[in-house]
Amino acid sequence: MNRFEDDLKRALRRQPAPAGFAGRVLARLAAPAPKARLWFRLRWAAAAALAVALMTVFQYGVQQRQRDRGELAKAQMLIALRITADKLEYTREKVVRLTSGGEKP
Repeated sequence: MNRFEDDLKRALRRQPAPAGFAGRVLARLAAPAPKARLWFRLRWAAAAALAVALMTVFQYGVQQRQRDRGELAKAQMLIALRITADKLEYTREKVVRLTSGGEKP
């Protein structure tokens, strides 16, 4: 083995826990959370709520723009259909006149 592996083995070898370690861990778990930790959690909760609110507003804006574009496309399609219907009606009337023998083009 090379020196790096030896150093790594030494650094990661098992060592007994210091005296009283388990008692300190259990005591800390049983103790109530300090106010600073609670305040920290509340700030994170507020930040998360703000992020959700911002995402909701952004998503609403995206949907509104899509709705507006859809309504514009609908209005343009209705205009195109009206123009087409008018042109077809004009053409139909002209064909009727020509086939009835009344008028030349």
